[in-house]
Amino acid sequence: MPVQRIEMTTQDMDVIADLMSERYAEHRARVRCDDPVRVDAGVRTVTAGPLDAALVGLRGFNYQAEVSPPDALVALVLLAGAGSMTFGRDQVSLTPGDAMLDATDLQHSADMHDSVAALVRLPRPVAAELAEEHTGLPARDLRFESITPVSAAAGAQWARTASFVCRQLITSGITEISPIVAHNMTRLVAATLLEAFPNTTMTASYIPGPGRVAPSAVRRAAAFMDAHAGSPVTVAEVAEAAGVSVRAMQYAFRSHYGMTPTGYLRRVRLERAHRQLQTADAAGDMTVAEAARRWGWANQAKFAAAYRAQYGVLPSHTLHS
Repeated sequence: MPVQRIEMTTQDMDVIADLMSERYAEHRARVRCDDPVRVDAGVRTVTAGPLDAALVGLRGFNYQAEVSPPDALVALVLLAGAGSMTFGRDQVSLTPGDAMLDATDLQHSADMHDSVAALVRLPRPVAAELAEEHTGLPARDLRFESITPVSAAAGAQWARTASFVCRQLITSGITEISPIVAHNMTRLVAATLLEAFPNTTMTASYIPGPGRVAPSAVRRAAAFMDAHAGSPVTVAEVAEAAGVSVRAMQYAFRSHYGMTPTGYLRRVRLERAHRQLQTADAAGDMTVAEAARRWGWANQAKFAAAYRAQYGVLPSHTLHS
């Protein structure tokens, strides 16, 4: 599917402010610049399905803003410069490598100085549905409770994820993406946010188990994934096809297959990639990278590692044998 790209470099700071307000969070910006010649403002942003990633450069000036609560989850990693965010009486200072999640319902202020940041924007329902899928917490009950990560390690994990997404979507220069890759990347962002930033999945009280699931329901779920492996299938869709809840299906798959439904689907897709490489003409246009992307791997090295673990050879060996 095509991706939507916007790339802009300008010395007009108001143009950048308008674009950021339109795409990420409505705000009123004020800029201060000691030397207009040093102004180097730019935005590179890509939208792939529900996921939006951006590299934002605000070099050579101070960018202050009164920010309204965004309608989505907006997480950033500061790559250069300095900044701070103020929420009521609480202020968070940012230095290169620091991460922050804007998920509050409060108006707040931002002060960025000579900065470059990586931003990722994710619809709230995506994270809420994944939280329910993994923990059983009803999607409506998901709330993020702090703008800072639970630990330095968690912040570093989010920074690596944001960098990976920006490399895949922005600096790669792609103009289209496999729907499966876009779906998997969106789930990766949601899962990392849930692990990195304090939220109600970490503090929820006891949630009862899902109860027994009949083997026939598990077979229906597996058959549905086998039939739809080439599409960006959600776990909720699989559970609906099987006639059980998402959480019940998670438990049942661990019991019957020793893996999650997502793990089962990944194995099916690896098998499809294997068949595609086996039947490809070595002198034709098929490449390992194309097979990886077709079946949901954005990272070719991870595809090769998974393939070798399953089949004992590298995918390139299968393609050229």
